[in-house]
Amino acid sequence: MHVSAISIRLTLLGFAAGLVSPLALPLLPSIGWLLILSGGALLLGRPSRKLWPASAFFLAFSLSCFQHHALLQARLDPALDGQRRIIEGVVAGLPEQTELGWRFRLTSVHQDNAEPLPDLRVHWFAGEPVMPGELWRFDVRLRQAAGMSNPGGFDYERWLYAEGIGGLASVRHGERLDIQQMQLLHRLRYALGQQLAMVLQAADRDTRVLALISGDRNQLTADDWKVLQATGTSHLMVISGLHVGMLAAAVFALLVLAGRAGILPRSWPRLWLAVPPVLLTAAFYAALAGFAVPTRRALLMLALLLLARVLYRRPDPWVAWLGALLLVVLLEPAAPLRAGFWLSFMAVAVLLFGMGGRLAIRGVWWRWLRPQWLVFVGLWPWLVFWAMPGSVHAPLVNMLAIPWVSLLVVPLALSGSLLYLLVGISAPLEFAALLLEWLFQLLGYLASPEPHLLPFPGWLAWCIALLGTLMLLGPLVRLMLLPGILCLLPLVWPYQPRPSEGQLWVTVLDVGQGLSVLLQTRQYALLYDAGARLPSGFDIGEAVVYPALRQLGVDRLDLLLISHADNDHAGGAPALRQRLPIGKVLAGESERLPEALRAQPCVPGEHWYWNRVRFEVVHAEGMPAPANERSCVLRVLAGEQAVLLAGDIGVRTEYRMLGKTLAADVLLAPHHGSRSSSSYAFIRAVAPHWVVFSAGRYNSYNHPHPTVVERYRELGVQPVYTARSGALRWVLGTEAAEPRMEWQWRQRAARFWHLPMPPAERPQEQNPVLE
Repeated sequence: MHVSAISIRLTLLGFAAGLVSPLALPLLPSIGWLLILSGGALLLGRPSRKLWPASAFFLAFSLSCFQHHALLQARLDPALDGQRRIIEGVVAGLPEQTELGWRFRLTSVHQDNAEPLPDLRVHWFAGEPVMPGELWRFDVRLRQAAGMSNPGGFDYERWLYAEGIGGLASVRHGERLDIQQMQLLHRLRYALGQQLAMVLQAADRDTRVLALISGDRNQLTADDWKVLQATGTSHLMVISGLHVGMLAAAVFALLVLAGRAGILPRSWPRLWLAVPPVLLTAAFYAALAGFAVPTRRALLMLALLLLARVLYRRPDPWVAWLGALLLVVLLEPAAPLRAGFWLSFMAVAVLLFGMGGRLAIRGVWWRWLRPQWLVFVGLWPWLVFWAMPGSVHAPLVNMLAIPWVSLLVVPLALSGSLLYLLVGISAPLEFAALLLEWLFQLLGYLASPEPHLLPFPGWLAWCIALLGTLMLLGPLVRLMLLPGILCLLPLVWPYQPRPSEGQLWVTVLDVGQGLSVLLQTRQYALLYDAGARLPSGFDIGEAVVYPALRQLGVDRLDLLLISHADNDHAGGAPALRQRLPIGKVLAGESERLPEALRAQPCVPGEHWYWNRVRFEVVHAEGMPAPANERSCVLRVLAGEQAVLLAGDIGVRTEYRMLGKTLAADVLLAPHHGSRSSSSYAFIRAVAPHWVVFSAGRYNSYNHPHPTVVERYRELGVQPVYTARSGALRWVLGTEAAEPRMEWQWRQRAARFWHLPMPPAERPQEQNPVLE
């Protein structure tokens, strides 16, 4: 029975769509329903080949759901959450040294006389150096794989699930037991990186080039990644599919030249003899990258295309592309949860779509310039989808950077490494490092404009933009130029809803142990506190608050109000100052804040109106009051509804404020719900309907204190927790008797891999110090 190429493509496409589609579900179907669906899918495809794509979709959907059920069962038992245990396990992957200690993956984990544990992401503060393959015994505190939940923010739980990590652990004490004969690949990567690093450091050369040799991304600093993002060249500093493909082509070309020069028998290279060394070389280089998704994609596509040639079949690039996608997802069902999966496969797809069948009719410059245009336009919607910054001048920068890295740096680095390991000559390796240093100097100069982070415009607008890219990349671009540009406009100027006149939107962000609240009127935006900058260097303001503001349509803050100078409230402010225009900064303890913020002190009684919404500084105190008591307390009134933001004030200040108007429907709990705040008298004076506790999971302060939570409940106040619900939004100034809670982000953006909401009595959010 003859099966057409189109039928094969459609069937493979249906199977691929079925494998990926469960990742959009908030909950997985039960095993029983999946068995019924699988049987129906098999019966559906029997009558006609026309139904094969639909049959393949439902069969793949069921298979994928079965796989994800198994992955969910492999996560840390909730009964072990927060428990202290003695465990043993093998260090896997390349350990990462941070400012606070070591961070690494532990596999083959088990407890004495207990069930085995899933792979853990381990943090060892001020710990000993660890190496891949070592067997250790650790005294740890186990934690579930939980993260913050915000609009536009990095989904830590998604990342852990995609990496196959079932839980977190922080080490109290460790003991090296043995160096196991395991993790041989990672031990080789680690040893190679260490040896080459010593050579480069001895020659006073930068070690960034090791990222292209052993796949060690730890050689790149946070500033390096910012430069790469600002210039759209991040893909060049990892062992990518492009590098694997070029290395395979180089090996094949060397074999051809050796055969023609008489070094090999004249029959060499017959294709079936050339395939093994080409694939083995490409596989080894992909292994140095830890078989990251882009390298797996390139390796599988290369293998499928070469297999077709060996079998004397005409290679179909689209079948190879779909086949590689299917194999990657079948072997790793959570792979599509990584941005690298989509950026790698979509980059190849737009090149196949935009270049297929039209190379022969154009010149060399067209062949070189058009791929940059295709990738720039084709990946734009995907960068927006993954909340990744884009660079307008990325195509021009890549025209220089791609050949510089791929034709100069990578060949010199690989051949130089091999030459040093064989005969001890390091000059080519050092020259490759020098070439990369020159490139980074140039990129640093070109990266002066801040990369622009565009908010996700919604599914309908995003799909229209995707259609627009197809119009601009297809063969009828002259006819479709104007419609294509119009379809892309929602990406540049996405529609963002705003409050009506007289309304106030209150968005409490989930920033772990800290506070950050966005207040929006129709034309203005105020941010109350900016989260923390952690000792590890992780900046909540830059990594959490800024993406959330952009996703919520805020590209400028009219006022940044810092309650007081404690790190969990003010630590993220400098990063926001760099990323966003800010009209004015007010603060309690303004003298303790960095001068770059240009903060002015809060003045008690100061008030103003924005779009008929009243803002009033209820309390601000100067020296010599304690830091928490100097918090700037803000009350905002929209119509008859109000919110009170109390900073970190304690009982002393609460009693001093009792003579003022404090009534509010929503109260941000003073001092995260500590036992030294939220007196009965204060709660009665405010008489809120909701109280919000912004506190981190497992925080060492026991916030919010159970007696405080019970006090609010006793007085009829409903407690809500950012740690439990993620970011929260209320709408004030409506005609209703009470403000409307519009959403809880953890519930609104729920996916099956997210941990279930923990009990309200035990707020759950990861301790950000771990990151």
